[in-house]
Amino acid sequence: MPELRLDLDVMESNAKRIAAQIASLGKLWRPHVKAHCEPRIAQTLVELGATGITAATVNEVEVMSSAGIPSILFAHIAVDQNQLTRLARVSQQTDLLLCADHFVQAERYSKTAQQCGTEFHVLIDIDIGMKRSGCRPRVDATQLALAVDKLPGLRVAGIFGYEGHLLTIADAAQKERAVFDSIGMLEQSRDAMTAAGIECDVISAGGSGSFWITGRHPAVTELQAGGGIFGDLFYSQQCGLTGVQPALTVVADVVSRPCLDRAIVNTGRKAINPVVCPPQVANLKGASVDSMSAEHTSLNLSGQSRDLRIGQQVALHVGYSDHSILMHRTIEIYRGESKVDTWDVIRQT
Repeated sequence: MPELRLDLDVMESNAKRIAAQIASLGKLWRPHVKAHCEPRIAQTLVELGATGITAATVNEVEVMSSAGIPSILFAHIAVDQNQLTRLARVSQQTDLLLCADHFVQAERYSKTAQQCGTEFHVLIDIDIGMKRSGCRPRVDATQLALAVDKLPGLRVAGIFGYEGHLLTIADAAQKERAVFDSIGMLEQSRDAMTAAGIECDVISAGGSGSFWITGRHPAVTELQAGGGIFGDLFYSQQCGLTGVQPALTVVADVVSRPCLDRAIVNTGRKAINPVVCPPQVANLKGASVDSMSAEHTSLNLSGQSRDLRIGQQVALHVGYSDHSILMHRTIEIYRGESKVDTWDVIRQT
């Protein structure tokens, strides 16, 4: 059966490199955990200097709070009452930041905060070009912040935006201009909110595919780059992230050799999601991924890789960890060539 492996030595080396660069930019680090939801990884990142984490589901928030992570940004929007009550419980033991882009959400937050005897700290979610969630910058963001700050049980703490639509711009100068223009919308919104008397201590942005640019913008206070610790091919090959190596591989067996220049391994789209970025063969010169189906991957072979035999193992570097880790039940933990543990993959519902 295909096996998902994480090399902790490589991951920690990647994390140290990202942490050092973010520190050199004078920003706080709040890495996103959506790729793994693993508290042992989050704790390692806190030890390396992260001030907290970013999460995308209520379960992630609860798992990280139970593990003692000191500060959590829930970078999504909860409207279900059960989820809001669960978030209220977390807020009573952890520094929790929620996001809102509409007054209706804020009313629900306020009602829950009053019912549960807590206070929610809220970031105004602003659309800076991603066209996902987020209110319009400047006037709309300020009006929403003023309204939210008047609701009982709520306090506006800052703003949040994501420049994810710009990660794969190939030209470095063009990408920098586009990112600065996008983050400029957060800066203008901050200035408008401050002028209106609203505190805006937190300006949160920046993913693994852009943090080294986003972090140079003076308005940003914290960066959310998280997936880069795995050295995903997506970030290094399509986004320009340097200094990291792949830490995640799926190891599969060769099950068929239909011809000299082709091999079939017993892993496919149900173990590695290739949509954002396809996997690549690791440490087998002349072998490359040709196609993937649900349970099979076809490899093109040239040179010495044509000696590949049925029963041998082939490692594939994961292209994008966010979409691949959760397709497994366990992660086999390695340090170099030595297996040191097995971790259950934590469900993120």
